[in-house]
Amino acid sequence: MSENKPSNRLTRRQFLSRSSQGALLFSVVPGSVLGLNGATSPNEKLNIAGVGIGGQGGADLGNMTSENIVALCDVDWRHAGGAFK
Repeated sequence: MSENKPSNRLTRRQFLSRSSQGALLFSVVPGSVLGLNGATSPNEKLNIAGVGIGGQGGADLGNMTSENIVALCDVDWRHAGGAFK
């Protein structure tokens, strides 16, 4: 003798759907709407770590000057001195 009552519970599928829609909203909305006022978002730059920068790695690193270079490494400090500067 159970009655069929409408369930007010949120199912797992509904929760995931609504959560992903909310997350998508913030990833699609332009920065001006979120109050960035034209500032560059931190998500628009990569954090780069250069390993072996004394040779070809140094030339590759020179092509990434618009990104955030956060770490440099080379076993020969004299050879990689220019890249360290």
